[in-house]
Amino acid sequence: KQDAVRRCTSEGYECEKIAIEKIKHFVSKEAFNIDGFGKKIVENFWEIKLIKLPQDIFKLDYGKIKNLEGWGNLSVSNLKYSIDSKKKVLLDKFIYSLGIRHIGLENAKLLAKHLKSSDNFFKLSNTKDMSELSNIDGIGETQIKSIKNFFSNKVNLEVLSELKKILKISNVVSISQTGVLKNKTFMLTGKLQGMSRAEAKSLIEQNSGKIISNVNKKLDYLIIGEKPTMKKVNNAKELNIKVITQD
Repeated sequence: KQDAVRRCTSEGYECEKIAIEKIKHFVSKEAFNIDGFGKKIVENFWEIKLIKLPQDIFKLDYGKIKNLEGWGNLSVSNLKYSIDSKKKVLLDKFIYSLGIRHIGLENAKLLAKHLKSSDNFFKLSNTKDMSELSNIDGIGETQIKSIKNFFSNKVNLEVLSELKKILKISNVVSISQTGVLKNKTFMLTGKLQGMSRAEAKSLIEQNSGKIISNVNKKLDYLIIGEKPTMKKVNNAKELNIKVITQD
């Protein structure tokens, strides 16, 4: 029993409950944001042994899924499209998706900004030399210890190795201070075509634009995709904020 408790507090996938939660985190909106791959599907696919580790998501047996209750050609095709379109990911999102304890979105961004490339991140997992991380403002002993624990787990290293083969992880692009969007503020609502919201935000920031989270007088442009939040659109129009569609 004590061993089971020890395993369930580990950084790896040895404990079933933690493993399922880690996969739910991996596909969540802030991480890989895979459309149509919600918590219930993670649980169902886990139960019938379609997935056990994050890399299994990219190697699904779609023939088997098609024969499951509630699935058909169209829903399977949509799921495959959703998954395939997420094989390209930003470094900070990738780091966050791994579910390393104490590494939330902001800390993942700090790490990505410092490491600059996925190669440097994978190098860190091999060398286990965390000394350079102590130079990052905002990353302390708690986070460094947690990263060290994560990298000391054999299954985690296998997961990283497999994901490295499957994914195209974008390096951090230095943000221009003199880009064409300098001094302009943006907000996004709705589903964008051909790119994720995270990619759109990154593109804006690379060109010196600033992302804000509320519709107010400081907002210059509201970018809307499919099914936008109408309250945001209406508020923007009331404040004479320019509303841009993707067309």
